[in-house]
Amino acid sequence: MTGEGSGSPSNKVDRVVEKYGLDGLADELAARWLGVDGDQASTRELAAFFNRRVLAAAVDGSDAFTLTGSVDELYHGLTDEDGDSTLVRSRLEQHGVDVDAVTGDFVSHQTVYRYLKDHRELEQPETSAEERVENAIETVQRLRGRTTAVAERTVESLAANELVDVGEFSVLNDVQVLCEDCGRSDDVTTFIERGGCRCADED
Repeated sequence: MTGEGSGSPSNKVDRVVEKYGLDGLADELAARWLGVDGDQASTRELAAFFNRRVLAAAVDGSDAFTLTGSVDELYHGLTDEDGDSTLVRSRLEQHGVDVDAVTGDFVSHQTVYRYLKDHRELEQPETSAEERVENAIETVQRLRGRTTAVAERTVESLAANELVDVGEFSVLNDVQVLCEDCGRSDDVTTFIERGGCRCADED
């Protein structure tokens, strides 16, 4: 691992890549942002992708390979508000991972953006109107899925501790858009796909 002396790269992304030996990761960030092999990734998605790779490298360099759970689960536990960061941190540290050092090497989406724009001098291609609609639907569905998963885990945890009484259950997460002009409501995905409320077609 290379320190931040005179020979160190001037930006955090390249410094972290060099520190963990993640050759090719910076180029992959650029390719994903530009959508070279498919959909363009946002800088938030790229930051999470980068940070997971950093965590994976730190785990591989320790004896934490004996830990149960994937790197995604460990990263979720460390960074998500609904994750159990104290437990995950303790487990990693017990297996030789310097969690403070690793999380200090995580990058924000702003850092990724500055790296791609200022250091790599890249411009993300404009997306079409159809692509923007598809991206909006994917974002809503992803967030709805996450909300459902969090609710399921919460109920399961409360039930396991006998704080709620429940048998087999399902979590319903129906997000509606209510048009204040006509009073109709639609599932948010249907609303976006159709281009708005049906009352607009009746004018």
